Amino acid sequence: MIAASASRVVGTRVLIAEDHVDSATGIGRLLRLYGYDVLIVTDGRDAVRAAMFFAPHAALIDLTLPGLDGFDVATQLRALTATSACRLIAMTGWTADEYADRARAAGFDEHLVKPISLDSLLQALARISAPSTSASPWPSEQRPNRADGIEVQRAARSR
Repeated sequence: MIAASASRVVGTRVLIAEDHVDSATGIGRLLRLYGYDVLIVTDGRDAVRAAMFFAPHAALIDLTLPGLDGFDVATQLRALTATSACRLIAMTGWTADEYADRARAAGFDEHLVKPISLDSLLQALARISAPSTSASPWPSEQRPNRADGIEVQRAARSR
């Protein structure tokens, strides 16, 4: 198993855009255990809006989101200055090569097929450049739970 270096991931923000709440929450909790700062949304439009205030280093995006599909989310995030360098990781149950090609064309850096192993996920996240010392606009504990009227879910810290 890949062991994430705690010093490397501290301060690394990961946006999870997944409409299956249990899956999103499970992934979020696992990533929290490894030290990532996680924000979860369940809709494509919310993913774009949340990314603008959360400024993620990486985004795990389901390709079949309601509102905007994952392909459109990736295209919009690549077009925004604030999120253009974010590492985009597609999550999908679609295994055909055409979906991986379409994901790349939309701006995704990686294409992971569900069910996603923890090793695959950590390997994809390990390719994120280490975050700079400049933090998000809000300290983790003070970041608002709403942005432009959308509800977001922060993965609970496991203690």
